[in-house]
Amino acid sequence: MPIASVTKMMTTWVVLHALPLTFSQTGPCTTVTAYDVSVYDYDVRSGQSRARIVLGERICEGTLLRGLLVHSAGDYSELLRKIIGWTPATFVHVMNRDARVLGLTHTHYVDLTGISPGDRSTASDQATLAVNLMDAEPIVDHIVTLPRVALPYNGVVGSYTPYVGVAGVVGVKSGFTSAAGGCDVMAVRLQIGHVSLLTYAVILGEHRGNQLGVAGDAALALSQSIRSSLRSAPQSAGTKVQWTGPTSDVQGLFVG
Repeated sequence: MPIASVTKMMTTWVVLHALPLTFSQTGPCTTVTAYDVSVYDYDVRSGQSRARIVLGERICEGTLLRGLLVHSAGDYSELLRKIIGWTPATFVHVMNRDARVLGLTHTHYVDLTGISPGDRSTASDQATLAVNLMDAEPIVDHIVTLPRVALPYNGVVGSYTPYVGVAGVVGVKSGFTSAAGGCDVMAVRLQIGHVSLLTYAVILGEHRGNQLGVAGDAALALSQSIRSSLRSAPQSAGTKVQWTGPTSDVQGLFVG
């Protein structure tokens, strides 16, 4: 099914594999051109998520990643692609190649932002991607915990991911289009005995009411529902968290 801006998790994966970065680094930069502004203007007219950019502005990878993951700025994805120097077709090709490498067999991308209904996946595939992204790229773990971020020419803007900073929620990415409905990939930190761990819940295709909010509610409820089925068990090498409930109860939820 369509996954809207959840697509930007794979965009981030590709960017960070091409241009590795830590949370404290700024990374390479680019200067905003008239063409870049025209892309932003199109995003405004078409109602896409974006962050304001200004002709001649100098903006760097670290800021762009913050705007992409926290405020879901689609125009920032194009600026990241520009820094790498790939064409849109090449970037999408790498997205699909890496999806295959990660075993995302039901996933296909057609753009960098998820605005097209052709960006499609399953909850299981997106949970797998979220676990890999958070484990492989510590900068993502740092960024998605931010409930708001300061962006040049935008001031302080909030996260579109429901419940960030509440009830142990630390991200990861949400999305909404009329075709996809509300979508949420949610990481929640649980404390089980002396062990702290992240659980991942994915809700796609929510079309009721405030669709993004309802998706967030469902993801949080799914995450919280498993707490009673997790227990800490002392082992010779330390404490291990064990699942005590039926396997079917964690369909669509990964523990990392």
